[in-house]
Amino acid sequence: MKAVCTAIAVLSLLVAASCTGSKPLAKKAAKLDAGGMYAEAADMYLQSAIRNANNVDAKIGLKKTGQMLLNDKLSAFFKAFSMGEDKESAVNAFLDAQQYQQRVQRAGVVLEIPASYATDFKQVKGEYLLQLYDKGQEQLGQKDYPGAEATFAKIGQLEPGYKDASSLQNVAFLEPLYISGKAAMAAGQYRKAYTDLGRVTARNAAYKDAAALQKQCVEKGRYPIAVMPFTTTTAAAAGTKSAQAATMQALLTSALTNLNDPFITVVDRDNIQKILDEQKLGMSGVVDESSAVSAGKLLGAQAVLMGSLISYQEDNGRLRQSTKEGYEGYQVKELNAETGQEQYVTKYKPVNYVESYRENKAVISFSYKLVSLETGQVLMSKVVDRDAADHAWYATYDGNGQALLPKLNGGVDTRNSARRDLAALLAAPRNVKTAADLGNDLLRSTSSAVAASIQTDLAGKLP
Repeated sequence: MKAVCTAIAVLSLLVAASCTGSKPLAKKAAKLDAGGMYAEAADMYLQSAIRNANNVDAKIGLKKTGQMLLNDKLSAFFKAFSMGEDKESAVNAFLDAQQYQQRVQRAGVVLEIPASYATDFKQVKGEYLLQLYDKGQEQLGQKDYPGAEATFAKIGQLEPGYKDASSLQNVAFLEPLYISGKAAMAAGQYRKAYTDLGRVTARNAAYKDAAALQKQCVEKGRYPIAVMPFTTTTAAAAGTKSAQAATMQALLTSALTNLNDPFITVVDRDNIQKILDEQKLGMSGVVDESSAVSAGKLLGAQAVLMGSLISYQEDNGRLRQSTKEGYEGYQVKELNAETGQEQYVTKYKPVNYVESYRENKAVISFSYKLVSLETGQVLMSKVVDRDAADHAWYATYDGNGQALLPKLNGGVDTRNSARRDLAALLAAPRNVKTAADLGNDLLRSTSSAVAASIQTDLAGKLP
């Protein structure tokens, strides 16, 4: 309750300060007005009225000087309107006056714009809109698409729904992208064409034949990859089952298939097995580049991906424990010699607690190579080294853990930081991911990383 009252008091002080600050502004505004500087006075009255909606003097002063300033703005509009040539200036002058009127109205003061001005504005705005519309069509005809888009956007700001300005603005935005997409497609740059045409269909799916052309880009630019069975090296064989290599192949095939890339496709694994069996290579027999290239061509792929598990290790670490010396605090009653009264005093007894640590980890080293079947060129060849680990570091104590303190220099360590650190160890989790689970996570994350790398490299090498 005390906190609430304090907050209310602070808020009241802030409001009072704001109200107090508005009064000097109103006084300064009155002096400016008396000196004939009504525009500056109007601005200061407005600030004062915004700060304090109950400042009557500020509102009265704003009503007078604000109307005078508004009349000046309306005079500027009428002058531009009467000259008749610069319709844009006339429109902008009236909008400036109207915006000022609305700003003052939000401060609680109503200023007047005579109906005749509104009538004149309606006329000049209509003429200006027609002028802009003709200009936009001319820009479209000249293929000045950025200029046309800006012109039709301005029409939309002045009067939403004016004729077909919105549609023409879309045309001004879409047409250059459509043209760019078609040109890229003709040049065999299917990814760029797909991107440009995709921006067209995202805004208007029915624009010309953009959707059909985008589909053709995918068909012409599709790049099928055959993922050959992965092997293991001698270094890996001792600690690695062939199952890990097969799992890696399956995961990487899945990662490539799930890429958000319409151009990269993966040859069905069953088809690969069929061709390998026909060629009497077997799932474990494709170990050299020439065999892989031969099988890839029969599969209709444009590239083959070969991989080798150089090393793979799962290590379930040993639980290491150490006994630590500490102290448990407890309360006893003692007689205070000075006061003669009994009081509770904290005493400490030496105890032992146990700190435990375990770390499990998995390590992988994987090499892969992507070979183009069209040119025989090695498109990429990399080695990926990754590891994953999980550990638990905790303390156990059979007594009252809340009263447990560590030992320091032969005595009790009563520092708050030491107390917090030991409490954290007592409450720390004791479960550790198994090395097998870490290995599965590692195979999956490595596969995803390799797939992403292949996608990035191919995007830079292929049209």
